[in-house]
Amino acid sequence: MARKPVQKRAIATYEKLLDAAGELLEELGVERISTNLVAKRAGVSPPTLYNYFSDKYDLLAALGERLMERQNALVPLDPGVDERAIAAALLAHIEVTLAHPGGPWVMRMLRAVPQLAKVRLASHRALAAQLVEQALALDPSLDRTALERRSRLVVELGYAAIEMVFDESGQDAEAIMLDTARAIGALLDQSNGQAQSDRQLP
Repeated sequence: MARKPVQKRAIATYEKLLDAAGELLEELGVERISTNLVAKRAGVSPPTLYNYFSDKYDLLAALGERLMERQNALVPLDPGVDERAIAAALLAHIEVTLAHPGGPWVMRMLRAVPQLAKVRLASHRALAAQLVEQALALDPSLDRTALERRSRLVVELGYAAIEMVFDESGQDAEAIMLDTARAIGALLDQSNGQAQSDRQLP
């Protein structure tokens, strides 16, 4: 597993290696990228790279985790958030992904490479768990099982919409995100409505 540094200089080297990996991923693809090429692009020696990463896939996993963390930080956790705010957050995901070296290619990599799919799934599960706990903190009567299912759907819908914008050129990103926000809003309303209907049962 990647060894994240704590000292300022080492952190800068670590980030430089991830940036180089993102750039090369966009230029060369997963198969042709190598740790030696990444080290050369980052201006460090291969042994320096191995201070932080055990192999190429360890490096690419850390690259994916970094993007997912930046994306997840944009997710509004308030269950009462409206559809326009959800759409705005999804559009912000696009901006943050484009600003990340090789961002769209990192997302494709996390979908296509079996060794790296666990990064995407772990991130989605963690985010969905946050949504569940936030909703339950506001209303403990909600059905946890239904919340967990719908929260995972919410996360997958948002991620798929972002992928669609990158994979289908010429699409109206704002319109896609508004449509996605309506679908997400409907799922969130279902969760809240279920609790209300349960309370009304004799």
